[in-house]
Amino acid sequence: ATNTSSFLVADVAEAVDKADRVVGLHYFFHPAKNRLVEVIGHQGTSADTLRTAWAFQEQIGKTPIDSADAPGFVVNRFFVPWLNEAVRLHEEGHTIAEIEAVSKTSFGIGMGPFELMNVTGVPITLHASASLAERLGDFYAPAASLKPQVDSGEPWDLSGDVTGAGDAVIIERLWGVVYHVACQLVSEGVSTPEDTDIGARVGLRWPAGPFERFNEMGLKQAASYAQNLAKRYSLQ
Repeated sequence: ATNTSSFLVADVAEAVDKADRVVGLHYFFHPAKNRLVEVIGHQGTSADTLRTAWAFQEQIGKTPIDSADAPGFVVNRFFVPWLNEAVRLHEEGHTIAEIEAVSKTSFGIGMGPFELMNVTGVPITLHASASLAERLGDFYAPAASLKPQVDSGEPWDLSGDVTGAGDAVIIERLWGVVYHVACQLVSEGVSTPEDTDIGARVGLRWPAGPFERFNEMGLKQAASYAQNLAKRYSLQ
């Protein structure tokens, strides 16, 4: 089993003699505390291997979700662009303090995107964005200021005033990214709405997943967020 978050499982399987026994088991940070694990089979993974891998996760107290062998698998596919969009918003003039405050309130989370990057490592966001962009296109490419921030060796400065002036824009853009990418995941057959929501709740500790929030917000408003995001970046 491979814990990769950036290589395709099929690519790893090419290096072994018994590819039918190769499976992805992507544990989430911190693996001693985070219960989520994405179980990823490539086209040649046997049904027995998948059953065994899934059962083992349940036996050790993990919460497995199924993912196709696709870039970013399930959670990172929408989570990394969420982080990246926060950086783009900052580049457009929104303060980090404002983005942090709005994110925590709107998403119901304890840490906003910049604090999360500081905790897990800004270079990881840069690498993950670049990896997704290689396979999925420019929308996933790292925001312009990500590499300079990594090169500086410094964490993001979270200080500053919160005025509330740009709250509506921040909310629409960050939720728009999540809704658009989550819907793509399902339409491409990478995941299901149920597994995507479980991934967000268990892996990211969001109080509700993308599709649950889609329903709570209302289909019309949530769809408009996703559609406006798609228009902004010329996405399908």
